Amino acid sequence: MIPKMEQVVIARRFNGPPDSAQGGYACGVVADRIDAPVATVSLRRPPPLERPLAVRRNANEAVSLLDGEELVAEGAPSTLELDVPPPVVFEEARAASAANPWTGRHPFPTCFGCGPDRNPDDAIRLILGAVDGRDLMADAWMPHPSLGDKDGRVTKLFVWSALDCPTGSAAIDPTSGTAVLGSLTVDPDRAPVLVGEPHVVIAWLIGRDGRKSRGGAAIYNEEGRVCAVSEGLWIRLRDPSVVGARV
Repeated sequence: MIPKMEQVVIARRFNGPPDSAQGGYACGVVADRIDAPVATVSLRRPPPLERPLAVRRNANEAVSLLDGEELVAEGAPSTLELDVPPPVVFEEARAASAANPWTGRHPFPTCFGCGPDRNPDDAIRLILGAVDGRDLMADAWMPHPSLGDKDGRVTKLFVWSALDCPTGSAAIDPTSGTAVLGSLTVDPDRAPVLVGEPHVVIAWLIGRDGRKSRGGAAIYNEEGRVCAVSEGLWIRLRDPSVVGARV
């Protein structure tokens, strides 16, 4: 007998663009099913909301997410070696948020990860801005209890969600147009991310090449310890209207 594939449904709460999932959340759905400390997940098409998606476990611990016969995302064990910049203090990170370059013109203002129109009680809503005197961006974050498990730790799925948009904040040139996540690599378990506790999220540019750009991000706890790190690949869209971007 052929085993029935697992199915998942991504709720509308976790949108990025208006009608598709936030990239980090969709990647986290895949990564949650990969038995490895670090994984890379690539998005092949916008992950749809509110309909069953099939999870397929492949050879070499790889996992795919399918919409019918169409490949939505695929991931596999990976490695991540980044030179993570030192953190900034909580209040400095909070002040940096006011310098966010997308204020007033965010292409996806209801994004679960970084949308300024979202309520922080219902979303991650990290809005990073430039830090004075540092070549990086930052925001302060006190994770909402809805993002945690029974022990008060932010789940792996939501750590992935939190480490998506910050890489784009650093990677995307805000004068060049709208970009979307192409792939995300995350090391999510260096230290616990705790709900209701002060954290700082920083991000920095890794490099740009044509329509592609890469950014790094990290979550620090109140003691200045790295909790999780990520690297995101972003791809500038030729036609942002295809994903419902506000232009």
